[in-house]
Amino acid sequence: MSSDDRNGNEELTIFRQYIHDIPTDGIDLDLLKKFKKIDFILSFAVENYDKHGKGDGSFHPTWKVDPESIKWVKKLKEDHPKDYPEVRVVISIGGVGEKFPFNPAEKDIWIFNAVETIEKIIHLYDDNRSYKTIIDGIDIHYDVINSSEDDFSFCIGQVIKKLKSFRSLSVVSIAPTKLVESYYLKLYQANKLVIDLVDYQFYNQKFSSKEQVIELYKKLVIDYSPAKVLAGITDPVDAILYEGIKYLIKHKLLPGIFFWNFEDSLEKFLQDLLAT
Repeated sequence: MSSDDRNGNEELTIFRQYIHDIPTDGIDLDLLKKFKKIDFILSFAVENYDKHGKGDGSFHPTWKVDPESIKWVKKLKEDHPKDYPEVRVVISIGGVGEKFPFNPAEKDIWIFNAVETIEKIIHLYDDNRSYKTIIDGIDIHYDVINSSEDDFSFCIGQVIKKLKSFRSLSVVSIAPTKLVESYYLKLYQANKLVIDLVDYQFYNQKFSSKEQVIELYKKLVIDYSPAKVLAGITDPVDAILYEGIKYLIKHKLLPGIFFWNFEDSLEKFLQDLLAT
């Protein structure tokens, strides 16, 4: 598929937001009514490391998991009007920076531990009364990778497949950056059937022109076909990136966006985008 095959066909339907601390007062969804799917991404579930920076795949949440936060997640999914978009809750595994690299000490043990511990985190949010799975998916978000591309592809691919065989996860996403994009591309190409969204972190690189943003996006669409590629934004919003994303929305090339944070300035930015 060429990028031109999607020209004029992609409505902006997906909104994703990383949540680094569980809110206690809920989220006003009125601004997001235009979207069809709203994903709130709990970040991060991080693994344990030895003194050499090797990970064992045993993940634990960095956000506070208690009855109140679990109640908030359930309320978020269930207590909004029926005419609102579908709300999904996703767990992001990995982390940001050198402190949280992908660097397994032993591949098979890493895979076993990862599946077991991520499954336990998901289980915390199960609604046993209705037999519903409150967590809808997982997100892979490693900014630093100290292994080979083959090991990253194999280990993460196995974890995704095993979790999907245990759970009815509706969405799996990956979050490439410029520095490690080749790792994620190899992961995706080997696991196309189990990866749904590519959340490219546009905010982690500099652009000299709006055209650079547009051309990169079109290349990503080709490379990661048939997954939907979303553009990532953070505060403060780079002016060139802003213009590039506006162009993509106006020409119906962009199916969704994700926000790394959601400050007041980003709320205004989103209002402007929705008016595009």
